[in-house]
Parts: sequence; structure tokens; C-alpha cells
Amino acid sequence: MLSNNIRSSALFNELSELLSGMDLKVVDCVKNETAQGIQLIVTIFSPNREVNTDDLAEVYNILYPRYSVIFQDRDLSLEVSSPGLTRNLKDFYEFSLFIGKLVRVYSTTYSCWVEGYISSNSDESVTLTSALIIDTNETKEELVLSYGEIQKAKLAYRWEDSK
Repeated sequence: MLSNNIRSSALFNELSELLSGMDLKVVDCVKNETAQGIQLIVTIFSPNREVNTDDLAEVYNILYPRYSVIFQDRDLSLEVSSPGLTRNLKDFYEFSLFIGKLVRVYSTTYSCWVEGYISSNSDESVTLTSALIIDTNETKEELVLSYGEIQKAKLAYRWEDSK
């Protein structure tokens, strides 16, 4: 089930502020405390271009010195990555990041996967265009799904759509 709480995370808000001037958005951030130290996993995305290894390295070089000072008495393990082609969405917030991208959503209303392009979202729902209801092979020009009927969701990728 998707959550709706990442925007209330202090770490998420701090990371978003740090990366705001770089044309990068924080998709997800996880902080794990282990016996060996602190593990930070940060996933970034750019709505205007593909994230490349230079972006990942730049973000790492900004975050690592800052958080190694903040967690000075603990070893820091930092991982910075892109969302990938078929990311499992964890929070409703991610629908706003991936507008224009192809997504697969398991709908409890249709009891099957629905695939379509995210055209917009609100606090209660997401709108898919060129939606395909997989089990019935029915297509809809526009389909509005409330977050309550979305059991799981992930980015989808069609090789034939790539340029």
C-alpha cells in the first residue's frame, strides 16, 4: 500500500532544500541506524532531463561532508541513486514527480493492473491518459483513480517508446 507521509519527514525536507538549486528532486530518502553506523539512501530525479552519473557524484559530494559532520561519532554509509526504469512507487507524492511518465497501477476497482501516462494528480487522485486496463484489454483516453483504490504502483517502460 502506498503511503502519504514523506513530505512530513525532516530529512526529506532538508535534502529537498539542499538540492533545490540543482534541477533535482528528492524522490525518496531512508535513514537506517545500524550497529556499524548510519546508512543514508537518497533517490533523486530531474523532471527536465535524465539523471546521469555526474549528477549522482555531485549530490554525493555535497551530502557526504555535511552528514559526516552531523553524524560525527558514527560511520556514515551514503548511497545516491536514480529511480530506475521500473521503480516501485512508495508515496503518493511520487505521482507529482513523474508526470508524463508511464506507470502501472494495481487498481482494486478493476482488480487488475492499469497502465497509462500520468497527466496530473491531486491530494485525492491521479489521472492517467491512454490508460489500458490489462485484463480486459480496454483502453480509456483518461482515467481518474483515487489513491484509496491504488494498491501498488510502479514506473513502467516500453522500449518502443524510447527515442
